[in-house]
Amino acid sequence: MSKPLSEVPLAEDETLMEGFEATLSGVPVKVTAVLERTCVYVTADGERRLASKRDLIVDPARLTIRRKRSGPPPPSS
Repeated sequence: MSKPLSEVPLAEDETLMEGFEATLSGVPVKVTAVLERTCVYVTADGERRLASKRDLIVDPARLTIRRKRSGPPPPSS
């Protein structure tokens, strides 16, 4: 069931991965970055724009959600 992105629940240690499809005012768009309250999406003509999470309609089952890494970062080589 589709719903506004702002209504997709995430745990404190989860993050939403970009690169998913959404609908904005009935038009399909590709979300390329997820910010706190907004997202960057690409229009059909390749222009990047911002949209509120409450205006982006998504299918929660098609989103990729990852757990944030805890602890210190791995050592660099």
